Amino acid sequence: MKKVSDLMVDKFDKVCEDEPIYEAVKIIAANREISIACVVDKEDKLKGILSPKHVLEMVEIREFGAVRGRFFAGPGILHLMTSKYAKDIMSAPVHVRVEDEIAKAIDIMIDGGLYEIPVVDKDMKIVGAINYFDIIISCVECLKE
Repeated sequence: MKKVSDLMVDKFDKVCEDEPIYEAVKIIAANREISIACVVDKEDKLKGILSPKHVLEMVEIREFGAVRGRFFAGPGILHLMTSKYAKDIMSAPVHVRVEDEIAKAIDIMIDGGLYEIPVVDKDMKIVGAINYFDIIISCVECLKE
């Protein structure tokens, strides 16, 4: 079985949890090869994930007043409107470790609707990322053999 270490890359975006949202958005938008930004604390430990979807939801509500089908969101809408920092709109810190099997990464990606997830060490510091393109390419290569 392939491990995360076989397919991970050392390319990832990182923002501090106290980074103003507009700065975090600049980082995410600047690198279109990477689909998430890893939100870290002052010790550089993973605290959450910031995806373009999180940013789009915040922008949609703040700038355009759209709240499509989000009746269940309730107080969450107000929170998005008053958010100021990356930590305000990040999601839970999903991740895999270097020694995990690829199947775990696939499960997290499918369950969370993510195209990429961070790879962390035992101290929750980011050492890389794994994305679905690398997994798919690896599968195609196996089929050739």
